[in-house]
Amino acid sequence: MQLNLEVLATGMIISAAVYWFACKYIRYKPSSDIQLLRKFLHGLWFALILIWENAKANFAVFKIVFSRTIKIDPCIIYFHTNFKTNAARVALANSITLTPGTITVALNDDLFCVHCLNKEMAKGIDDSVFVRQIKKMEG
Repeated sequence: MQLNLEVLATGMIISAAVYWFACKYIRYKPSSDIQLLRKFLHGLWFALILIWENAKANFAVFKIVFSRTIKIDPCIIYFHTNFKTNAARVALANSITLTPGTITVALNDDLFCVHCLNKEMAKGIDDSVFVRQIKKMEG
């Protein structure tokens, strides 16, 4: 099957008719498409942030492991978030656990318990780039 101008035009007309029908009779709103696109872009940006932060943490752990004298000062920190949904809390907990050098030990409502390989990794974890991006995703 070849894609030509007639097939393309017919597909566009049928798609427009189905969209019009959905808006008119099923009470579908175009704003939901915009909201869905916005959520998708926030999710894509979050995935890129996760990859970048993961790379930085891998390098930090690499330096610790391959240094002549291993200087670690493990610590457990507690912090609260004000997320609206459990999905946001779980996303943050998983993001912390996926990042080398940190692991979410417990999550109880909005109280996080995180183990860090050293105190340097614990700095700013309660207002990290993950927290800020998840808050944007929640709206």
